[in-house]
Amino acid sequence: MIRCKTCSKMTELQLHRCTHCGVILSYSVAEKFDMLAESVENALKKELEQRRKQKH
Repeated sequence: MIRCKTCSKMTELQLHRCTHCGVILSYSVAEKFDMLAESVENALKKELEQRRKQKH
């Protein structure tokens, strides 16, 4: 999921148009990679926090 630059709502990274406002999403390959990397990093941090809480 990425944030649309126009309406600021979350939409699928693979789509070429925002599912909310319909604007064409024009991100470079580098921008998409960075957004995907941030998304994965955040998901891993959440999972780690949940696992640490379960141990205590």
